Amino acid sequence: MLILAAFTVILSWPEASAEAARRAGELGAGVLVVPLAASAPAAPAGVEIIAAVPADAASIHAARRAGFRGVMIPAPEQEPALRALLAQHRDFIRIVSLAPAQAHQDVSPALAAVRAGRWPGLEAADGEAGATEQPWINANLHVYSWLRGFFPQRAPVLDFAPPDDSLQYEGAEIALAEAWAFRGSVILRLPGAMREGLARGDARAASSWSRLCEVVAFLRSRAPAGPFVSASSLAMLIPQWDEEFEEILNLAWRQQLAPEVFPAGRFAPRQGLRFAASVNHTPPAPVRQQLREFAAAGGTVVIAPEPGKPPAPWTEGARRLGKEGPWEKYALGRGALRLFAEPVLDPYEFALHLREIVGMDNPLGRGLHGLDVRIWNAATVLPVLSRHSGGVQVVLIAYGRRLDHDFLAGIRGRWRRAELLQPGASAVPLRLMQRAGRVEWNQPGLPRLAVVTLEEDAR
Repeated sequence: MLILAAFTVILSWPEASAEAARRAGELGAGVLVVPLAASAPAAPAGVEIIAAVPADAASIHAARRAGFRGVMIPAPEQEPALRALLAQHRDFIRIVSLAPAQAHQDVSPALAAVRAGRWPGLEAADGEAGATEQPWINANLHVYSWLRGFFPQRAPVLDFAPPDDSLQYEGAEIALAEAWAFRGSVILRLPGAMREGLARGDARAASSWSRLCEVVAFLRSRAPAGPFVSASSLAMLIPQWDEEFEEILNLAWRQQLAPEVFPAGRFAPRQGLRFAASVNHTPPAPVRQQLREFAAAGGTVVIAPEPGKPPAPWTEGARRLGKEGPWEKYALGRGALRLFAEPVLDPYEFALHLREIVGMDNPLGRGLHGLDVRIWNAATVLPVLSRHSGGVQVVLIAYGRRLDHDFLAGIRGRWRRAELLQPGASAVPLRLMQRAGRVEWNQPGLPRLAVVTLEEDAR
């Protein structure tokens, strides 16, 4: 059974060869997935080699006879067929690859890898999206947050491949950094050009491989203890995983909001939440009541109506404060409601509105300083926030080139000290600059990722 108690690198290679085994050992992978062969390659120390096979008993038996340590199978379309295979080969099926619509299936004791996400990095050569005039970032943070929110009992694992013609070798580093930030993993498949370059000794491929090995060594040495607990102050309620709600969540992450996902029927307010957004669907009546109570206790609830249906009742007992842009403002108890008149049709525009609503909630009432994390002059950097004993961890991930210039970053709250960790460098303290309701620091570049650990000021 694969248990992701620490960070586990799962490397997939398109051939069952000694070269594949050697590369897995160099990388520090815990698992190597290769096609079925007559005999399993000799495994380096610490590497388990498993075979990717069809979901049928004959292939699974063949992998066992060939000396593999287990198999990875795609989930059959019908769940009873999967249940039968798991019952028959319980300890030998190590990974089950699931379509997003199958993500709810319990495949234990195997690892559930969901076929979602995409090769991360910048979309085009110039990296600019025409619709947003911002860097077009392909990221998977919103997918990990969906899996964390809907299936909190298991580690989130993604199963995707780079495009056939991809030359974005750095996507491998980013994919592992994303998975690590959420205490999860990814089935790591390298671009074909990178593998071929490694085989012929290409300098660029060799350099990229060296950097990837450095990132893996860093992530393995810094594997956090305990489960992932979001430190975001923003909750987003998602009714189901489809193209509409995926893009709404994706664009919120792209605006560096790092929201925590709650299933629309299972909202559970926790300490530290300040905002809850429920858009383009009508939450069940008990959840609507929870959201109203959340607002009355001091939170802010952002609502957009479900398309084609009359708006749900939200404003009983609330006091209208006026209109601001596309939303009506209401006071409810010690908190507030922000009610959009129309459904969200443009996820990017909505993400900007959400950023403004969250950012303006600060002691000065201006400047977007209410954001959990704010980053200046680094548009290709996205943050992931998690809570640890006594404070918060901020993982900064660079989706473009590695940044060789300082940039300013800040985090809301009171913090007494902070430590910076980056691949290839020792831990160093950060000098925190105190501001109204937040602190800021100068981030000394970003060699793919950085981990900033902050200790709360209890005064």
